[in-house]
Amino acid sequence: MAQYRALVGIDYPPNKRVEAGEIVSDLPGDAIKWLLEDGLIEDSSKSPKKVEAVVEEKPVTVIDLSDGISVEEAEAIVSSTPEAETIISEDK
Repeated sequence: MAQYRALVGIDYPPNKRVEAGEIVSDLPGDAIKWLLEDGLIEDSSKSPKKVEAVVEEKPVTVIDLSDGISVEEAEAIVSSTPEAETIISEDK
């Protein structure tokens, strides 16, 4: 029986799930072709592909002091936004 390595998590009938990197042999026969074509599974006899984790980028607040606000005002804005990353530069 053919075995396939999941490259992503897949739910399939009846009430089963395979996680990325796991090898299964009981995928529905009519789904194997399109799962292979879409790159969601691969033949387990091949060397495994590297699965990259998706990294969520956090928003960055940039405060430009050339717009007339003071360093103190900029620090107040940043302190009220805990997830903000700040680069404060003063050109003097």
